[in-house]
Amino acid sequence: MKNAVNQRLGNKGRRRNKAFDETHAELIDIAVRLISQKGMNALSLTEVAREAGVNRTTVYYHFDSREALIDAVREWSSRQITTAFASVNSSVERIRYLARFVLEKPEVIAMWTEDFLAPGDIAERYPAWAGLVEGIGARLRGKPETAGIDPDVYGTLLLTWAMIGPRVYCNSVCPDLPIDEAVERITRSQLRMLQLHGVVPG
Repeated sequence: MKNAVNQRLGNKGRRRNKAFDETHAELIDIAVRLISQKGMNALSLTEVAREAGVNRTTVYYHFDSREALIDAVREWSSRQITTAFASVNSSVERIRYLARFVLEKPEVIAMWTEDFLAPGDIAERYPAWAGLVEGIGARLRGKPETAGIDPDVYGTLLLTWAMIGPRVYCNSVCPDLPIDEAVERITRSQLRMLQLHGVVPG
Protein backbone atom coordinates (compact mmCIF):
# COMPACT_ATOMS: atom_id res chain seq x y z
CA MET A 1 0.00 0.00 0.00
CA LYS A 2 2.78 2.39 0.98
CA ASN A 3 4.64 1.61 -2.24
CA ALA A 4 1.49 2.34 -4.26
CA VAL A 5 1.05 5.71 -2.55
CA ASN A 6 4.70 6.60 -3.14
CA GLN A 7 4.35 5.61 -6.78
CA ARG A 8 1.29 7.86 -7.21
CA LEU A 9 3.13 10.76 -5.57
CA GLY A 10 6.13 10.12 -7.77
CA ASN A 11 3.96 10.11 -10.90
CA LYS A 12 2.37 13.42 -9.86
CA GLY A 13 5.80 14.91 -9.28
CA ARG A 14 6.98 13.80 -12.71
CA ARG A 15 3.84 15.25 -14.31
CA ARG A 16 4.41 18.57 -12.51
CA ASN A 17 8.03 18.63 -13.61
CA LYS A 18 7.02 17.82 -17.18
CA ALA A 19 4.43 20.61 -17.17
CA PHE A 20 7.01 23.04 -15.77
CA ASP A 21 9.60 22.07 -18.38
CA GLU A 22 7.08 22.34 -21.23
CA THR A 23 5.92 25.78 -20.10
CA HIS A 24 9.52 26.90 -19.60
CA ALA A 25 10.45 25.81 -23.12
CA GLU A 26 7.33 27.43 -24.59
CA LEU A 27 8.13 30.78 -22.94
CA ILE A 28 11.65 30.69 -24.36
CA ASP A 29 10.30 29.83 -27.82
CA ILE A 30 7.94 32.81 -27.63
CA ALA A 31 10.77 35.09 -26.53
CA VAL A 32 12.91 33.90 -29.46
CA ARG A 33 10.03 34.56 -31.87
CA LEU A 34 9.40 38.05 -30.48
CA ILE A 35 13.09 38.95 -30.68
CA SER A 36 13.32 37.59 -34.24
CA GLN A 37 10.18 39.39 -35.43
CA LYS A 38 10.30 42.68 -33.53
CA GLY A 39 13.80 43.07 -32.15
CA MET A 40 15.25 42.96 -28.67
CA ASN A 41 13.51 46.15 -27.54
CA ALA A 42 10.11 44.51 -28.05
CA LEU A 43 10.84 41.78 -25.52
CA SER A 44 9.12 42.09 -22.16
CA LEU A 45 7.74 39.62 -19.66
CA THR A 46 4.30 41.17 -20.14
CA GLU A 47 4.42 40.62 -23.90
CA VAL A 48 5.62 37.03 -23.45
CA ALA A 49 2.76 36.38 -21.01
CA ARG A 50 0.26 37.84 -23.48
CA GLU A 51 1.57 35.72 -26.35
CA ALA A 52 1.59 32.59 -24.18
CA GLY A 53 -1.93 33.21 -22.88
CA VAL A 54 -0.84 33.10 -19.25
CA ASN A 55 -0.63 35.70 -16.49
CA ARG A 56 2.57 37.51 -15.60
CA THR A 57 2.88 35.56 -12.36
CA THR A 58 3.41 32.38 -14.37
CA VAL A 59 6.18 34.01 -16.38
CA TYR A 60 7.82 35.39 -13.22
CA TYR A 61 7.70 31.89 -11.75
CA HIS A 62 10.05 30.81 -14.55
CA PHE A 63 12.05 34.02 -15.04
CA ASP A 64 12.36 36.58 -12.25
CA SER A 65 13.42 39.35 -14.63
CA ARG A 66 13.71 40.30 -18.29
CA GLU A 67 17.47 39.75 -18.02
CA ALA A 68 16.92 36.18 -16.81
CA LEU A 69 14.73 35.50 -19.85
CA ILE A 70 17.36 37.00 -22.16
CA ASP A 71 20.01 34.76 -20.57
CA ALA A 72 17.76 31.77 -21.25
CA VAL A 73 17.46 32.82 -24.89
CA ARG A 74 21.25 33.08 -25.09
CA GLU A 75 21.60 29.55 -23.73
CA TRP A 76 18.96 28.35 -26.19
CA SER A 77 20.79 29.90 -29.15
CA SER A 78 24.07 28.40 -27.94
CA ARG A 79 22.47 24.95 -27.96
CA GLN A 80 21.27 25.51 -31.53
CA ILE A 81 24.80 26.34 -32.66
CA THR A 82 26.16 23.32 -30.81
CA THR A 83 23.50 21.16 -32.47
CA ALA A 84 24.55 22.48 -35.87
CA PHE A 85 28.14 21.38 -35.29
CA ALA A 86 27.18 18.02 -33.77
CA SER A 87 29.03 15.12 -35.38
CA VAL A 88 25.81 13.11 -35.76
CA ASN A 89 24.83 15.42 -38.63
CA SER A 90 26.48 15.36 -42.05
CA SER A 91 28.61 18.32 -43.11
CA VAL A 92 25.93 19.44 -45.57
CA GLU A 93 23.23 19.26 -42.90
CA ARG A 94 25.33 21.25 -40.42
CA ILE A 95 26.11 24.04 -42.86
CA ARG A 96 22.56 24.25 -44.21
CA TYR A 97 20.99 24.19 -40.73
CA LEU A 98 23.24 26.95 -39.43
CA ALA A 99 22.88 29.19 -42.49
CA ARG A 100 19.10 29.04 -42.31
CA PHE A 101 19.08 29.56 -38.54
CA VAL A 102 21.25 32.69 -38.88
CA LEU A 103 19.08 34.12 -41.66
CA GLU A 104 15.76 33.39 -39.99
CA LYS A 105 16.73 34.57 -36.49
CA PRO A 106 19.04 37.55 -37.05
CA GLU A 107 18.20 39.31 -33.78
CA VAL A 108 19.04 36.22 -31.75
CA ILE A 109 22.34 35.82 -33.58
CA ALA A 110 23.09 39.53 -33.12
CA MET A 111 22.66 39.10 -29.38
CA TRP A 112 24.95 36.08 -29.37
CA THR A 113 27.53 37.88 -31.54
CA GLU A 114 27.58 40.76 -29.09
CA ASP A 115 28.55 38.32 -26.35
CA PHE A 116 31.43 36.99 -28.46
CA LEU A 117 32.76 40.49 -29.10
CA ALA A 118 32.88 41.30 -25.38
CA PRO A 119 35.98 40.32 -23.36
CA GLY A 120 35.76 36.92 -21.70
CA ASP A 121 36.42 33.20 -22.12
CA ILE A 122 34.89 31.75 -25.26
CA ALA A 123 34.56 28.35 -23.55
CA GLU A 124 31.96 29.86 -21.22
CA ARG A 125 29.91 31.20 -24.13
CA TYR A 126 30.42 28.26 -26.46
CA PRO A 127 31.19 25.08 -24.47
CA ALA A 128 31.86 23.07 -27.64
CA TRP A 129 34.75 25.35 -28.64
CA ALA A 130 37.58 23.12 -27.38
CA GLY A 131 36.21 20.10 -29.21
CA LEU A 132 35.68 22.10 -32.40
CA VAL A 133 39.25 23.44 -32.41
CA GLU A 134 40.72 20.04 -31.55
CA GLY A 135 38.95 18.44 -34.51
CA ILE A 136 39.95 21.26 -36.85
CA GLY A 137 43.58 21.06 -35.72
CA ALA A 138 43.77 17.32 -36.33
CA ARG A 139 42.46 17.75 -39.88
CA LEU A 140 44.64 20.75 -40.72
CA ARG A 141 47.76 18.90 -39.58
CA GLY A 142 46.85 16.04 -41.91
CA LYS A 143 47.74 18.01 -45.06
CA PRO A 144 51.15 19.64 -45.67
CA GLU A 145 49.54 22.71 -47.27
CA THR A 146 47.35 23.38 -44.20
CA ALA A 147 49.63 22.11 -41.41
CA GLY A 148 50.83 25.62 -40.57
CA ILE A 149 47.35 27.07 -40.03
CA ASP A 150 46.55 27.90 -36.41
CA PRO A 151 43.41 25.92 -35.48
CA ASP A 152 42.28 28.61 -33.03
CA VAL A 153 42.43 31.23 -35.78
CA TYR A 154 40.71 28.92 -38.24
CA GLY A 155 38.00 28.12 -35.70
CA THR A 156 37.50 31.84 -35.06
CA LEU A 157 37.14 32.51 -38.80
CA LEU A 158 34.75 29.58 -39.17
CA LEU A 159 32.55 30.63 -36.27
CA THR A 160 32.58 34.28 -37.37
CA TRP A 161 31.58 33.34 -40.89
CA ALA A 162 28.86 31.03 -39.60
CA MET A 163 27.23 33.81 -37.55
CA ILE A 164 27.77 36.82 -39.82
CA GLY A 165 28.60 35.61 -43.34
CA PRO A 166 25.12 34.49 -44.44
CA ARG A 167 23.60 37.82 -43.37
CA VAL A 168 26.22 39.88 -45.23
CA TYR A 169 25.69 37.73 -48.32
CA CYS A 170 21.89 38.03 -48.25
CA ASN A 171 21.61 41.64 -47.06
CA SER A 172 24.40 43.28 -49.06
CA VAL A 173 25.70 40.96 -51.80
CA CYS A 174 22.54 39.30 -53.14
CA PRO A 175 19.61 41.05 -51.40
CA ASP A 176 17.05 39.91 -54.00
CA LEU A 177 17.92 36.24 -53.76
CA PRO A 178 15.20 33.99 -52.25
CA ILE A 179 16.29 32.60 -48.89
CA ASP A 180 16.10 28.96 -50.02
CA GLU A 181 18.43 29.60 -52.95
CA ALA A 182 20.75 31.67 -50.77
CA VAL A 183 21.00 28.86 -48.22
CA GLU A 184 21.85 26.34 -50.94
CA ARG A 185 24.51 28.59 -52.49
CA ILE A 186 26.07 29.23 -49.10
CA THR A 187 25.97 25.53 -48.25
CA ARG A 188 27.63 24.42 -51.50
CA SER A 189 30.34 27.07 -51.40
CA GLN A 190 31.24 26.66 -47.73
CA LEU A 191 31.27 22.88 -48.03
CA ARG A 192 33.66 23.05 -50.98
CA MET A 193 36.02 25.43 -49.15
CA LEU A 194 36.11 23.18 -46.10
CA GLN A 195 36.78 20.18 -48.34
CA LEU A 196 39.69 21.97 -50.01
CA HIS A 197 41.22 22.61 -46.58
CA GLY A 198 40.65 19.02 -45.51
CA VAL A 199 38.43 20.08 -42.61
CA VAL A 200 35.60 17.91 -43.91
CA PRO A 201 35.92 14.83 -46.16
CA GLY A 202 36.02 15.61 -49.87
